[in-house]
Amino acid sequence: MVKFLCLSLLLVILLQSCQTIKQSSKYGFNEGYYQSKLFHKKLKSVYVIPGEDSIKVYTTKALSKTSVDTVQSLKIAFPASHKPGNFDNYIFKQNSFDIDILSILFKFRSSVSGFPRQLNTSILNGAIYLGHRSDFYQLKYKKTPLNVLKRSITHYGFSIGGFTGIGASRIDPWVTQNALDIEYDGLVNVSGIALIIALDKLSFAVTLGVDHLLDQNSDVWIYQGKPWWGLGIGLNLN
Repeated sequence: MVKFLCLSLLLVILLQSCQTIKQSSKYGFNEGYYQSKLFHKKLKSVYVIPGEDSIKVYTTKALSKTSVDTVQSLKIAFPASHKPGNFDNYIFKQNSFDIDILSILFKFRSSVSGFPRQLNTSILNGAIYLGHRSDFYQLKYKKTPLNVLKRSITHYGFSIGGFTGIGASRIDPWVTQNALDIEYDGLVNVSGIALIIALDKLSFAVTLGVDHLLDQNSDVWIYQGKPWWGLGIGLNLN
């Protein structure tokens, strides 16, 4: 019953999260403030308005005026099919607070109490992740086989933070050193730190965590509070 409830909760959260991907600013080069070396040797704040025909970039100083003339304030535009003179592969950076749903797919456990190293696989691990995120959007032009330049944007991001959630783990006589004579799927709290690496809409997480069994057998479970390394996937919520 516990296993079914955990799976149902995780599936509902993941389905709701998928609906937000298309609207999430983490996956698109949307209008807003970014940091760029476009006009300086150091990162400076700029305001970007992307469009199908051109990407317009304004300095924050130009937008600080009471009345803004967008034509006069425009510093540079990147057309969709025409490469500006002296163009470089510019990168725009955006920092944000990150909220994700993590699903931990694999757990690598060290040897404990005579047990060999373990590689556990389970989809019943769902956690809320909070962290600091930096997204990078690389703007460049590629030449097609027809010798036409096309503007492209490559997105990648990094985030580091902490997570906590619920999962399930097999409890039996072997992992309790024969303190129990029953087998069941125990409800556990999973928590730890994670590094998330994103490429466009794909997000992978490298995690370091611990499990705590949430019932009366926690004191005999050999993996109680023991660290593990994990690999998971993330869905952004904000």
